[in-house]
Amino acid sequence: MFKNILVVTDNLYMCTNFQQVFEDLSFKGVRISFAISPFSDKNNFENRLKFSVSVYDLKNDKHVKTICENYDLVFSIHCKQIFPKELVNTVKCINVHPGYNPINRGWYPQVFSILYDIPIGATIHEIDEKLDHGNIIDREFVEKEIVDTSLTLYNKVLKKEIFLLKKNLPSIISNCYSTIKPENEGKLFMKNDFKNLCEIDLKQLTTAEDLINKFRALTHNDYKNAFFIDQKTNKKVFISINLEYGE
Repeated sequence: MFKNILVVTDNLYMCTNFQQVFEDLSFKGVRISFAISPFSDKNNFENRLKFSVSVYDLKNDKHVKTICENYDLVFSIHCKQIFPKELVNTVKCINVHPGYNPINRGWYPQVFSILYDIPIGATIHEIDEKLDHGNIIDREFVEKEIVDTSLTLYNKVLKKEIFLLKKNLPSIISNCYSTIKPENEGKLFMKNDFKNLCEIDLKQLTTAEDLINKFRALTHNDYKNAFFIDQKTNKKVFISINLEYGE
């Protein structure tokens, strides 16, 4: 059984839910700590969580060494940092990924699921030296609807991640879980792939379906993603879309 666990996250919602799942399952003799990356606001996390969190820069060798010396299991829960080779080869590291591996590896899986009409889901997997690549502990698909935007589909994936955590956390912490190898390398989407989607070419010929799907994929709450350039002012004009079923 793993005794000293670290959860590294930049997602407050998932951090809160992981803590609740852990408490509900009542693991005796197991110590759990939480940490964020330098990209997150420590005060915001601590004010909401009501307990202290550490800040670890995984490009900092001293920080990585501290983790390796003090923990025997590390979870990555929507962490904005890549786990370095030294960490994944020294400590058991497990990722909760908002995509169905190996189909949805990398950044913003729900975006590319909508854009390219590919399946989406959630995966818990061991971390190796490649991004979202390690052996799979569990995974499940999420149903995607025509009215889903990036935000609504992402929220469905989060719920599925919490379900998988409740289902698998006992066996993971007890170190008695089993894994399967990904069927293939799948598709890896990077942050630049997303950025390259955001500018809309007003002169590009396309279908209404493809354009709507692009707007769906890039609509995520108040984020300013899709845009075109106003030729008169040379300013960006941002676009989002709202879809709902009728009677």
